[in-house]
Amino acid sequence: MRKVVVTLLLPLLLVTGGCWDQREINDLAMVVATAADVVHEAGNEQVRLTLQIANPIALVPGQGGGGGGGGPGAPKAFWTVAGTGRTVRAASLSIVERIPKPIFFGQDRLTLVGERAARLGITPLLDRPLRNRETRRSMYLAIARGEAKRVLEVEMPTFRATGLAISNLFDLEGGRQAIMPVDFGEFAYNLSTGTTSPAAPVVEVVPQTSISAEDRKSLGAVPQAIKVSRVAVFSPGGKLVDFFDEKETLGLMWVLNKIKTREIIVPCPVEGPVEPVVMGLVRSKSRIIVHLEKNGLPSFEVKVRTTCDLWEHFGTHPGLLTPQYYESLERRVNTSIEREIMHTVRKAQSLHADVFGFGEEVKRQHYPEWKRMAQDWPEIFPVVKVTVKAETGFRHRGLSVEPVTARKEHR
Repeated sequence: MRKVVVTLLLPLLLVTGGCWDQREINDLAMVVATAADVVHEAGNEQVRLTLQIANPIALVPGQGGGGGGGGPGAPKAFWTVAGTGRTVRAASLSIVERIPKPIFFGQDRLTLVGERAARLGITPLLDRPLRNRETRRSMYLAIARGEAKRVLEVEMPTFRATGLAISNLFDLEGGRQAIMPVDFGEFAYNLSTGTTSPAAPVVEVVPQTSISAEDRKSLGAVPQAIKVSRVAVFSPGGKLVDFFDEKETLGLMWVLNKIKTREIIVPCPVEGPVEPVVMGLVRSKSRIIVHLEKNGLPSFEVKVRTTCDLWEHFGTHPGLLTPQYYESLERRVNTSIEREIMHTVRKAQSLHADVFGFGEEVKRQHYPEWKRMAQDWPEIFPVVKVTVKAETGFRHRGLSVEPVTARKEHR
């Protein structure tokens, strides 16, 4: 019996080595960002794949790149290469033919899809990455205004790779103001439901404004920069239908619990909009409650609870210590939040785009009724009743009790 056990265990020793499948970083073409466009080429619609690839030698100090800062003749830390084909896989193979290293997508942090490709349908562009075991479900997905390739080709003054700059922006500023990061896995899941309309942030190339006239003249052209704001809204079938503006994006972020911090400007309860009060969001939490009406249709109640700090107060009103003043500010913040969300709801219903996942909430909370209405959800969503209830509480008002102007007047 012992001989049999030993005989069976011996073959297992062949695969116990920890380095049998190792691949050195220097031997890989490590992709940090990907851009996918659909272009008309040779009489056919072709997929153009653009890869932003790291150069490990240029990133290591003393290995020819000095950390990638590079003087004249120093190798670039990142470079872009593009290829075309009938499919994403074919476009990738056309790039492989020109790179003497195997392409590695395990460090890919961003996928950009061009506007035209998104309007034609994003699903064919996602199939290959979803099947690739190297693809990170946590990488960001964004839609480019115009061509996605153009975004990756912009040279950033503070980052050597545009793809890393955008993903870093999502890491640091996601949930602030109208920046709503969406990762690859989340987008793919929403697309797979068949009822939820996926949404993704929009990236566009804009002129660089923070440059002097002398520098602009010496460069001979206006430098370009990257701007991230708003979201692109897709149909449940994966086609881009429209864009939300910043206000509509904020309304969507409230419902999806994607807001981390932002400023909320409300009119002063005493002096009106002439002297606004700036509130700073500390935290927020929303939930969706589904009610079934007598007519068989669902209605939705969105509850949002927030905590705010007083960031700025420009008026001369001295009564910041009174509870009545704070209660009035709370009501104004609540009204502002409710209006933002309802504005987005009306826009989404006009597009027949359930970006909030209301259908999934019906499925989760009232599954038997959902089976009856699932097939007709695209027609039901635009007519459902939605109400919003916001509750705001204050945490701090800062070090100053009263505005400076109020203290002057009471001396």
